[in-house]
Amino acid sequence: MNMELSKIWIEQCEAARGIEEEYGTPQALEYLVGEKFLNFLEAAENDPKFRTEIPAFVAELKSIFERWQLAAYLAVAKQSGPFDPRLFDEDEETDAEEVEDMRKNDIRQCTRELLLVERAREWLLED
Repeated sequence: MNMELSKIWIEQCEAARGIEEEYGTPQALEYLVGEKFLNFLEAAENDPKFRTEIPAFVAELKSIFERWQLAAYLAVAKQSGPFDPRLFDEDEETDAEEVEDMRKNDIRQCTRELLLVERAREWLLED
């Protein structure tokens, strides 16, 4: 299983190099750090096989991106605006309770993402 996990993140790192070459560093960071690495960290919370792969994945990330690039990306990663209940027209069938549930779910999701970004920051920027 660990060989399969290694193969996955190695392929993702190779893909990120191609994305960086073709579309630029911001897109490569979004793909590899903002999507793949954060998903990997989330999976590692419940799976020790993922946890054992993190140091090697981090080393590869650090070989692709400069520290300042990682720091700049993580400073703004997964930031979103506040939930706006005004997005729901009063004419719609969405009632106040449903909107409140959506707001709570939005808060939970944002919190989860910010915690993952903080964990990524610890792995990628701490010495």
